[in-house]
Amino acid sequence: MYDLISWWEEPEKWRAFIEAHGLWGPFCFVILQATQVVLAPIPGEVTGFLAGFLFGPWWGFFYAMIGLAIGSSIAFYLARLFRRTFARRFEKSLYFQRLSHFMAKRGILAAFVCFLIPGFPKDYLSYFLGLFPIPWSTFLIIMILGRIPGTLALTLQGAATYERNWTLLALVTAVSLIFFGLFYLFRDRIYRYLEGKSAHPLS
Repeated sequence: MYDLISWWEEPEKWRAFIEAHGLWGPFCFVILQATQVVLAPIPGEVTGFLAGFLFGPWWGFFYAMIGLAIGSSIAFYLARLFRRTFARRFEKSLYFQRLSHFMAKRGILAAFVCFLIPGFPKDYLSYFLGLFPIPWSTFLIIMILGRIPGTLALTLQGAATYERNWTLLALVTAVSLIFFGLFYLFRDRIYRYLEGKSAHPLS
């Protein structure tokens, strides 16, 4: 416990430890991030924050997105390979039922919006989408674009914590809360749009 407190008080020890292992540090983190998507042993918010803390905002963001791309692709193909098993598992899921309805009305745009929605289970979403007849390349593009905002915010928060830059941490957190607040405010309109009941989510 004393060592953990000491390392927290001197965060440069963490990066020195990672850098001492050369390419194994980033490699192990990418594997951890990918495993988090496939098996979800720890929340994705933790690994995103950890990426920024250990590698800085930009390299952390890069490694986090690489891990997300690999893990999400594995989940997508597992669902496609074992379609019947996953279909039986997800058929009663409220999220899957909602996504099926959205996809029927708005197509691939609905999947992209779901990746943006705060609180939507994005790791499971990769499995869900594997059950729909969409190309992997299309899935990968919408997954990456949809997860960029949240992942970037987490890595910036992690980097700001490492640097003890409380102003940046507060700013990124405030922007994230504003985004979440706007979604909450317009959530009914967004859902009506995805259900095909509105021409525009803000109309």
